[in-house]
Amino acid sequence: MESVRVAKLSTKVSLVVCLLDSYTSSSPLGLNASILLEGTLSKPIITSKGTFIFNDLQAGGYRLRVNVPYYFEECRDIEVGLENTLVHVTLSPRPSYPFREKDTLLRASVSNEHGQPYSKAILLAVMQSENGARARLAQDKAGQGTDQLTIGSVTGKISVGDRYLIRSRNSSEVGEELCLVEEVLEYQRRLRLERPLIGSYARGSLLLPVVKTQSDERGEVVVAFANCRANRFDIKLDVAHSGRSLSKEVNLTEGGTTLAGKWKF
Repeated sequence: MESVRVAKLSTKVSLVVCLLDSYTSSSPLGLNASILLEGTLSKPIITSKGTFIFNDLQAGGYRLRVNVPYYFEECRDIEVGLENTLVHVTLSPRPSYPFREKDTLLRASVSNEHGQPYSKAILLAVMQSENGARARLAQDKAGQGTDQLTIGSVTGKISVGDRYLIRSRNSSEVGEELCLVEEVLEYQRRLRLERPLIGSYARGSLLLPVVKTQSDERGEVVVAFANCRANRFDIKLDVAHSGRSLSKEVNLTEGGTTLAGKWKF
């Protein structure tokens, strides 16, 4: 009698990549995402929820490259361990992104003094108006070195990858710093930050929205603020390229597009 040997093959999940639209805090537009993991020929499996799964990777360092239409390319170095690794990648909309008519936008272009456009100029836009705060600290004190915040008075949605400026409202304290949300531990109530706080902040301190983006090949930039609480609000903009920088303050109108013109520096 002929014997048959059955071999059972199994795969191990090594890396899960979740993509997030920085403006909508939901899955990116479209289905034509390109996810490349440099250093391996492995191709990801795409799930029905839009996540990308890499199986059977060797432990070690890799470079992850993400390209999705309507968004800027994202590249980051990641470390894959023996257990499966979860990576959230937040994508910034390009100026060609199909925003809706009533979205709150600022559009501008950046170039050198000769009018040559800056590509990949980094832009940081920080809400300055208190009535535009996304949330407030609800704990008695968030001390130096802590990486977890308890928040209240939340407007809109807070997601992994969101950036905020924490600003004290106490006149006896002078302090503010940028932070990045690493994990939402309790829905809209408790957050873990990418890095511990440098300063110390009391109850009621503001979490002001921050938008980080870049210019495209033509030097065009778009800044989009979601879930605005105020009809009008001020933002501070810092732009940097090739060792040069520019700072501006602009007043935006909720539900409309502000055309800020050409910025040369």
